[in-house]
Amino acid sequence: MQSQTDAAKRAYKEAYESGDTDRMLEAQQALSNIAVETQRYNTAKARAEQQAKVQVQRQEQPVQQQPVQQQQPQPQPDPRAQSWAEKNDWFGQDKVMTASAFAIHQQLVDEEGFDPQSDEYYTEVDKRIRSEFPHKFQTAKKSGGGSQVASAGNSASRSNKQGRRSVKLTHSQVAIAKKLGVPLEEYAKYVKE
Repeated sequence: MQSQTDAAKRAYKEAYESGDTDRMLEAQQALSNIAVETQRYNTAKARAEQQAKVQVQRQEQPVQQQPVQQQQPQPQPDPRAQSWAEKNDWFGQDKVMTASAFAIHQQLVDEEGFDPQSDEYYTEVDKRIRSEFPHKFQTAKKSGGGSQVASAGNSASRSNKQGRRSVKLTHSQVAIAKKLGVPLEEYAKYVKE
């Protein structure tokens, strides 16, 4: 890997010195890919070493002995990734969306050079998931109260001649009233007038 890194750095330097932005971009992409592959290698190596240690420990412990509370330290997942997964309750539950999230991750990191620990990366994952599954995110909007009927005035101000007047508020009118903290009946009075 070191020779690939050195070659990519040389290519970048040559492209920079010659002012060839296309070659600079290609070299930068190669450097990014090498960095990702290096991280994957290191992660896989650490896992393999950890599994080997666990197997050795299991073989050394007598079968009758109680399991020891001592555990091997596992690589901690990125806190940002954990936070993102907690915010997206579909992650891990909806197999299709979860698989799509992994595919989007692969594309962003391997093909487009996103840093998987950056805010831009998580913003792009969210954007693409919502683009691929818009129907999964519309349910929250529909539960906003719908069309509600509110009294146009209180009973003291109504005359018997008119009878009861009612106003049907739109979704946006309901949202505005809620945002302003105005009761729907009060808001309806001013909509009708």
